[in-house]
Amino acid sequence: MMLNYRTYQNKNSENNGYGKWYARAVIRESIGIEEIATKMQDNCTVKRADILAVLSELGPTMRDLLQDSKRVVIPYMGAFKLGLKTEGTDTEDEFTAKNVKGVKVLFQPTTRVLANGRRIQELTENCRVVEYQTEFGKTAQSGNGNNGGGTVVENP
Repeated sequence: MMLNYRTYQNKNSENNGYGKWYARAVIRESIGIEEIATKMQDNCTVKRADILAVLSELGPTMRDLLQDSKRVVIPYMGAFKLGLKTEGTDTEDEFTAKNVKGVKVLFQPTTRVLANGRRIQELTENCRVVEYQTEFGKTAQSGNGNNGGGTVVENP
C-alpha cells in the first residue's frame, strides 16, 4: 500500500512559496464502514455483522462522550476532544457563553517514543509515498512519470 501524491505549483503571488512546486496527497476513493468491517473480519475472529454493529454505534457514542467534556482515546489511532472557537473580551468578567462562536473536533494521533527520543505516529509509520499515475501511465498532473518504487517517509 502506498500513499499517492500529485505535484502542483503555488500560484499565489502573495505567498512566500510562490512559483515553487509542492505535493498534495491524492485520495483515490472513500471507504465506508461496510468495507472496513469486511477488512476487519479478515484480520480477526469477529464476524462482519458484529463489527458493523459496533462501528455503527461508535460515532453517536463518541459524540455523547465528547459533548460531556470527555477525551476519547482509541488505541493505535489517537485521541479526540472538543475545542472552542471564541471571541475575546477585555476582562474575564465580560466573557460569557455568548463569546463561544463554534465548537471543533481536535484529533491527536497516537505516538510512541523510540529509544533515540524520536516520536513516531502510529497511523503514518512506514508510510510509502509515490507519485500518482493515471491508467495511461503518465503522471496525472505534473507529467514527469517518475514514480519509482516509493519513498518511506520518516516522521518528523
